[in-house]
Amino acid sequence: ASIVAEAGATLQAVQKAADGAGLMFGVDLGARGSATIGGNVATNAGGIRVLRYGMYRAQVLGLEAVLADGSVLTSLKGLPKDNSGYDLGQLFIGAEGTLGVVTRAALRLHPKPASEVNAFCAVSSLDAAIALLGLLRQKLGPLLSAYEVNFAPLYDLIVASMAMPAPLPAGSPVYVLAEIQGSEPDRDSERFAEVLMQAVEDGVVDDVVVSQSPREVRALWNVREDANRVLFSIKGLISVDISIPLTRMGAFLREADAAIHTDDPGADIYVFGHLGDGNLHYQVRTVDPAAAYDIVYRGVAAAGGGVSAEHGIGFDKKKWLHLVRSDAEIATMRRLKAALDPRNILNRGRVFDLNPTAFCR
Repeated sequence: ASIVAEAGATLQAVQKAADGAGLMFGVDLGARGSATIGGNVATNAGGIRVLRYGMYRAQVLGLEAVLADGSVLTSLKGLPKDNSGYDLGQLFIGAEGTLGVVTRAALRLHPKPASEVNAFCAVSSLDAAIALLGLLRQKLGPLLSAYEVNFAPLYDLIVASMAMPAPLPAGSPVYVLAEIQGSEPDRDSERFAEVLMQAVEDGVVDDVVVSQSPREVRALWNVREDANRVLFSIKGLISVDISIPLTRMGAFLREADAAIHTDDPGADIYVFGHLGDGNLHYQVRTVDPAAAYDIVYRGVAAAGGGVSAEHGIGFDKKKWLHLVRSDAEIATMRRLKAALDPRNILNRGRVFDLNPTAFCR
């Protein structure tokens, strides 16, 4: 099943249309009410269910895009398999509007899950959170649809400002929100509970609360989304969107924390994100933002990560792109840009700057 959406449609509108047809769209973001399909395609948006459904690229069955010379490329047939020459639509996904303007997209839809259950867990460390992720993947396979993490002291701040009772007491080092989606409500819930109880008995999980109704599912997600409200209220906060291999994440967090506090002993660090796919949202309140950016991005590069997991490069991250992309990769990006937009009129200056020689003929 698929749906064709214009670039200006919101993610929420696509979700609502899919729901009305008894289906679901695989991407969800906190900004669902304002994020547009064109913007989502341009940044290859991720969100909370990449673990199950993949990035936006995995949702796109075809695109319509306008090139810099006015040519219109249309491939909206929605074929799951079509190797008839180059897949030109893929060029525009994640290109941040620098190669063409996306006007419509054919998007993949999925069966609506008959069961949706989530659990909020307190764990003692990142290692325990990673161990729980491994256990849930091993025991539940594709049932696992989301796996979010929240590090102290961010959860403590959220709890202090919540109007509703907190799902678990503050004070633990790490909190995890895990979700399953399946087709057998009774059996799915039972399997999920069994694995979680085993994790408690094995000492992987210190405390856990499991949703018992759709209202409770939403309430636990609201706690996760409350992170943005709390962080937006903190003045002078820098925020980065990074991806780190799970095997290097602990070392990265320790080293970045130590380096930031060496530079600014009074700095506050707040971290949450999509642990299932290695994407962290890392925030720092500091008197030295430039040093914090440098520490984080160089640490990401040393860990073999990405300086933008799901928000794109734009203007702000251009100076860091060379840390995670080779000269050959960036040169190839420039060649694509020069070929498709020779006058440099599409989102000029985003992602990278073009060499003046790029337009010499």
